[in-house]
Amino acid sequence: MKKRAYILLAALAASGCNYLEIEPVGQVIPHKTSEFRALLTSGYNAYPFGSARSFTALLSDEVGAIDASAFWNASEVVPLGYNYTWQYGGQMQEYPYQYFYQSIFYANAVIENIGAADVDDAGEPSDQILGEAYALRAYNHFELVNLYGRPYNPATASSDRGIVLSDHIDIEQQYRPSTVEAAYRSILDDISRAEALMSVEKQPDATHNYRFSLNALAAFKARVLLYTRQWQQAYELAVGLLPKYELLDLNALGDATTRPWKADSSEAILALDRPFSYSGGDLVRGALLSESLLALFDPANDCRRTYLKEIKSGEGESALSGYGVDRTSSDRISIRVAEMYLIAAEAGSYLPSELEQARNLLLELQSKRMKHEAMEAQRARVESMDAEALRQEVADERAREFPLEGHRWFDLRRTTRPAITHRYEGSSYTLQAGDSRYTLPFPQSAVNSNPDLNN
Repeated sequence: MKKRAYILLAALAASGCNYLEIEPVGQVIPHKTSEFRALLTSGYNAYPFGSARSFTALLSDEVGAIDASAFWNASEVVPLGYNYTWQYGGQMQEYPYQYFYQSIFYANAVIENIGAADVDDAGEPSDQILGEAYALRAYNHFELVNLYGRPYNPATASSDRGIVLSDHIDIEQQYRPSTVEAAYRSILDDISRAEALMSVEKQPDATHNYRFSLNALAAFKARVLLYTRQWQQAYELAVGLLPKYELLDLNALGDATTRPWKADSSEAILALDRPFSYSGGDLVRGALLSESLLALFDPANDCRRTYLKEIKSGEGESALSGYGVDRTSSDRISIRVAEMYLIAAEAGSYLPSELEQARNLLLELQSKRMKHEAMEAQRARVESMDAEALRQEVADERAREFPLEGHRWFDLRRTTRPAITHRYEGSSYTLQAGDSRYTLPFPQSAVNSNPDLNN
């Protein structure tokens, strides 16, 4: 076994540490598959599930104002204000760049060394753990390339700057960004490796569904294929998952505590992220939804409107009032079956032979989200849509279905990259259509440690 592969360092857990830059100070050497499971669990825990997607809502057109009074520590709002106004620099709240790589570090340690592990008497197959490690590495790289890489464009991806790919442990390596094409190729290669190894089709309960399963892997792959415009494969994968999960009918939930965005939901496929938990949930409590987002909801007929809460603060000219999402910091969701319906509908809109079915799949989701008496008119409206109109309806539906879950910024990046205007502290700020700021710069702290990032 390679000695360096067992660097499980105290320094790794320290705030601000990046495994790409640290030196080993100690080691723990796993021998059994159960110990490698514990190692991979550390990788899941290192993934920045509380902040990976939380901040992106501030960049998109979802948020119309920030209510500083909702924060326990109002000083936290100051750096977030720079994010909200696309003033990328030293004063903004840095995105969790280094934590993605810490998670990858653990995955790489498993990948490089589990082959020599002793199988526990009652342990799980090492191939399942190894497959999850490949999946977790791919998941982290996907998040990174959609924050710091140029939006995927098949015509330019081979030359567009992507991200640093970490596919092995080497403390001495000089890390330079790959291309966007290489990043996505690595992601899909890791998914293929995971497919060949994993055996768990579906995690048994909500306490384990932060882990990848074959279903979660297929759903993640459908997402990646959608982003890379591989319509037929994305459509087929998404459709194949639909019978395996049950959509909740928001007309019938009543006082039940289950919700589509909770880990114990019948819709949950992967529940690793906690998109509403940053700063103990202060950010989501203080994010007022924009008027443009609210306008997408039919207040009389869309049941999701019920799960928005009124926010009021202050008095006089400084008062803020509006609506936010009714979520908690413990809500845990990364991929749910509603996304598979929307992936299938969007991808199907590009496939002439599947266009009718794409409309039907969108309507099937909407029938569980809208009041039943409104569906006849909705069905007539959707069935009359051509492919382009259907794609716009899917985009709007994604905004309604996933408010503040971290999808919207990525959706805008990969599609139209429209102009967005935010008002903040009496001033107006605009992200222009196609703006280069749709791609985040590498954090200054990372550049200081690795100047090659900008080469």
